Amino acid sequence: MSTPLHQPTDETRAEVRALASFGMTQEDIGTYIGISKPTLAKYYAEELSVSAIKANATVGKYLFSLASGQAIATGATHGDCKAAAMFWMKTRAGWREKQDVNLTSNDGPLTIHWKNADN
Repeated sequence: MSTPLHQPTDETRAEVRALASFGMTQEDIGTYIGISKPTLAKYYAEELSVSAIKANATVGKYLFSLASGQAIATGATHGDCKAAAMFWMKTRAGWREKQDVNLTSNDGPLTIHWKNADN
């Protein structure tokens, strides 16, 4: 006995869009809907690809409003904006909290010998 073909509905499309935008895996979405991953990909390809993009754009817009200070006008705190700006600069502009220190000179790398306090 064969399994009946899956028929997407407006409700299942909305569920797939929501779950994909929340970052759920395709395996989990398929399990939730009650279909296999290949069936999910076959019938919901657009929802899967576009939903994550839209969610990232929404979060990106909000983060940008915080990082740029625009969100202060709508009640964000200076601390919120500062944290977002630091996150933005680390992920988008390559800022880092650690520094690379090169201890190599013309005569080779620097070797440090630690002296124990008991010596």
